[in-house]
Amino acid sequence: MNLRTKKTLSALLKGAIVLTCSTLYRLARGWQLVVDPVFFAFVALFLASAGYTWWWYGDSPKAVAMRANVEAKKAARQQLR
Repeated sequence: MNLRTKKTLSALLKGAIVLTCSTLYRLARGWQLVVDPVFFAFVALFLASAGYTWWWYGDSPKAVAMRANVEAKKAARQQLR
């Protein structure tokens, strides 16, 4: 499995874990199992995060340039130490 797929699945898994824990917490507090707007907002947030992760590790020229820029900054910080 390539890095792009691993990172995207990891982002989706983190979102699923947060939503599951949130739902279980609410059930333990006596709430009913309902899907409210906050749930949909978190689903949209996690899907947007996974989509950005998929784009960031993709092959588009803009993503590659941004990753190269981040790596250059990281290397410059390492040289300063």
